[in-house]
Amino acid sequence: MRTAQSSSPTVGRRTGGWDNAPIFAVLAYFSVLLYVLLFSWLSILRHETFQSNAMDLGYTDQVVWNTLRGRFFRFSTFQNAPIDLPLDQFRRTDTLLAYHVELILAPVSLFYLLYDDPVTLLVLQTVGIALGAVPTFRLARDHLGSGLAGLVFALAYLLAPAVEGATLSDFHGVSLAASLLLWAFYLLHARRFTLFFLPVILAMLAKEDIPLLLAMIGLYVFFFLKERRVGALTAAMGLGWFLLCTQVILPYHNGLSSSPFLHRLAIFGPTLKESLLNFVREPVLLVRWLGRREVVTYLGGLLASAGFMSLFCPAILALGAPAIAMNVFSTWSWTYSEGAHYSASIVPSVFVSAIYGLGFLARVISRRTGVQRRRVVVGLAVLVLAVSGYHHHQLGISPLARTFYPPRITAHHRLGQALMQRIPPAAPLSTQSGLYPHLAHREKAYFFPAVNDAEYILLDVTSSSYPITPAKVHERAQQLLTSRAFGVLAAEDGYLLLKRGLPGGAEARLPDAFYTFARVDEETVPHPLRARFGDALELIGYDYTIGNVVHAQELPATVTTYWRVLRPLPADHTVALFFSRQDGAIVYLYDGTTPAATWYPVDRWQVGEVIRLETPVLGVGRLHGALAAVILPGADPWSAAGRLQPIEATGDQSLAVYDDGTLLELFTFQE
Repeated sequence: MRTAQSSSPTVGRRTGGWDNAPIFAVLAYFSVLLYVLLFSWLSILRHETFQSNAMDLGYTDQVVWNTLRGRFFRFSTFQNAPIDLPLDQFRRTDTLLAYHVELILAPVSLFYLLYDDPVTLLVLQTVGIALGAVPTFRLARDHLGSGLAGLVFALAYLLAPAVEGATLSDFHGVSLAASLLLWAFYLLHARRFTLFFLPVILAMLAKEDIPLLLAMIGLYVFFFLKERRVGALTAAMGLGWFLLCTQVILPYHNGLSSSPFLHRLAIFGPTLKESLLNFVREPVLLVRWLGRREVVTYLGGLLASAGFMSLFCPAILALGAPAIAMNVFSTWSWTYSEGAHYSASIVPSVFVSAIYGLGFLARVISRRTGVQRRRVVVGLAVLVLAVSGYHHHQLGISPLARTFYPPRITAHHRLGQALMQRIPPAAPLSTQSGLYPHLAHREKAYFFPAVNDAEYILLDVTSSSYPITPAKVHERAQQLLTSRAFGVLAAEDGYLLLKRGLPGGAEARLPDAFYTFARVDEETVPHPLRARFGDALELIGYDYTIGNVVHAQELPATVTTYWRVLRPLPADHTVALFFSRQDGAIVYLYDGTTPAATWYPVDRWQVGEVIRLETPVLGVGRLHGALAAVILPGADPWSAAGRLQPIEATGDQSLAVYDDGTLLELFTFQE
């Protein structure tokens, strides 16, 4: 097989040395099994703790469920939902084909015949992604002539944060492309061209942008491998399917002249057109954008996953250029974070180029030093594992990573499941993002605050309120109740189950059981402390939870503080959280609403109660400093920021003082 560096398929012919012992294949396949078990468990646990989302597990589940029943690619998730798409301009909003062309979901729907639940999608995705380690192992073993090197690259693939981020990011058909494209590369190497087209066709069906990568692979096969017929056919299939998807299928269903997601590429202006004009006027904008820390960290992280060996085979690395460009030139920072599914299609070009790059580098070193090539390959493979392992420790998701925080199922989650059972299986409903994937098995399920013709509404005011704020959730719920369209069927621990036609109105007060999420017993406070705020309040403890996600720039977390009420308070108090570095510099402030303060405002707090205030998920940055919590009068927390003065430190806690003598507790907030 010819590559950018070699023209012989035997450059890495395997021998019977110790580094080709069968144990390496056994370990590689066993690693795949461990990955499937660990990440299936984490995916299911994430789902059961309501961390999966309407976008995208919820709507994908509904599409698959409908497709299996003959309603191909139909869903109701986005109908009148306030998401960042111009839905008012769409011809149809009830079909996935107006947004993405993911025909692979049709064969995927058959797995629901085995187990009709979104968990099926999560396990299927985990297995599909994990199997990408098999062609990675075989390609590295065969090309480098070393089973040890094959094992190293299989482990590096499974440890890659971009791979793990895709696995734990709901379900996306495009995530399966990582494995499919790796199989395609391996079959090319093995010169099994007929089988090569099977993963190629499946990958094309994963999403409408994957054919561009296949067109690039076709050009590589045509010009570098000199396999003219295979290369031409692959490139023609890729380009043809891309044009059919983007110029026929999508416009036919959405009625738009271009993709509704192109606005995310407007990085230099409010619109894509103005962004391009600004770039033409000032090309240096591109250099500045690529020089941003976030972009450099992202690209460096992708290369680090395979030990930076991709740099020695730029021809194959460049095959991922279309996907890399779409990720990097985006206003949506998640696309260049190694998290979610956005990098899944780039991983194959990174790892294949790294395998060939290591082979090229080993030959060069061997020729110049006289060291046996096999030894050089083994040494470089150890280096790859060290770099990949370190990158995984810094950013990955496993017990080997520094930020491994598996979710915990609580009584609150079990209560939510019980309330879901009270909703008839076919009834139209509206619900929030975290609850939506558990209720999407019906023809009509809407994304709150959209209600449409829903007969039931289920809210968890303690969970993510996306795409609106907690205050807007409260406002919308009050509107529905006061309009007398809905009444309260159940309300407990922050859950609110409404039913159309029940008595409502302004006089319908929520039962006391609803507010248990905001009021707790002092004995349950996880991290006790004491900080008195005059004669009004006492901060008696704190807690924080860090999200189990991949993001180099942010540390998604919620912060909880516990307050004892000493006397009645007026309504104009603001909760403020000051995040600081170790040197005391304040780098982040959160003074937004919390669910408890929204539904149970300050002026309703009773003397002697312990109030639990939990923030929404905050992107606080990867800080190694402290957090100061304070409730202060007025709406300008920055007026107090300059008066924070540390006065002593004990362990992971320190005290700060206002100039008026009021004590404020600071506690360490670290990964």
